[in-house]
Amino acid sequence: MILAGLGGDVIKIERPGSGDDARHMAPVAEQWSAYFVAINRGKRSAAVDLGTPDGVAVVLRMAAQCDVFIENFRGGKADAMGLGDAAVRAARPDIVYASLSAFGPRGPEYAKPGYDALVQARTGIQSVTGEPGTSGARAGVSVLDMGSGIWTALGIIAALFERQRSGCGGRVDGSLYQTGVMWMAYHLVARQFTGRDPEPQGTRLGAFAPYGEFATADGRLLIGVSNDRLFGRLCAAVTRPDLACDVRFRTNLERVHNREVLDVELTRILATRSTSEWLELFDRVGIPSSPIQTAGQLLRDTQLAALGQMQEIAELPGIATPVLPLEFSGMRPSAGAVPRLGEHTREVLLAFGFHEKEIDELARRRIIECLKAPKSGN
Repeated sequence: MILAGLGGDVIKIERPGSGDDARHMAPVAEQWSAYFVAINRGKRSAAVDLGTPDGVAVVLRMAAQCDVFIENFRGGKADAMGLGDAAVRAARPDIVYASLSAFGPRGPEYAKPGYDALVQARTGIQSVTGEPGTSGARAGVSVLDMGSGIWTALGIIAALFERQRSGCGGRVDGSLYQTGVMWMAYHLVARQFTGRDPEPQGTRLGAFAPYGEFATADGRLLIGVSNDRLFGRLCAAVTRPDLACDVRFRTNLERVHNREVLDVELTRILATRSTSEWLELFDRVGIPSSPIQTAGQLLRDTQLAALGQMQEIAELPGIATPVLPLEFSGMRPSAGAVPRLGEHTREVLLAFGFHEKEIDELARRRIIECLKAPKSGN
């Protein structure tokens, strides 16, 4: 999705008949899965049966004319199918071959399947997420699925730059596991500093205090104070300048050590006004703070509207999805259309040198699936 959003021609190979499993993930509206729509815009869909030698041959013939080949199987499966690094590189020696797996290109877990939540548990992310005193929780967004896509796309772009310099292709390996380890970086270093495993802190952050969610007279808000200057400003704003002079709270390290006492004081103060009153005051004096919004509230956020990051889906009028969080000289990449299964099989194969009769024969034998163009109504 990232490469498509940046202008690449991305061809998604799907199984005939059912297609990508994501097409059937809930919730579904008008035959479209929210999950599929969110991450597959801008791609072209070609339906090819990779369980047959002829289907594999079709893909290798396409790969011979491509710059990048990406596979997302569990370790060893691409090789077993005849679509491993060596086979693809035989078709085009300077291709960039990218593999995105659950656990990486080697090790005892190499061939194991894995999903976002499973690898969150394995890499410790679950152990530091959730409320204090609990066994942890899965992050509410697919941080490893999305994050691994980002790292792999970045690696592919770097490999393409290297190919431009040296003329040689290369291999890029990304995995959910390695992304999880990377996201845990400061927790892993802190564990080595302290000898103690970090625990769930809810909205709190171990590095700073006060930092986290607080109750107000009518709701909740989140405050982030990352240095002593901001703390002094906060104390003045809530008319408690004495807190900034308190020996327990003078420095960030002291505040972290005495976090519970400080939180009690701030909770008592913040309960005296509404969320909107506090946010207005904090914005005025420069205290980092935020309302705690739902997905529905985010969709109505004026900042989101100003940025124009949501684009309507042509296939689902009235429904919009985020596009890449990037702008180039003030221009935002378009998300493109959501492909129907096999919508582009014929046009893609024609572009790669297959003849009409050859395509028809492959379709007849069910090696490929070509979506029939809808009949025009009169």
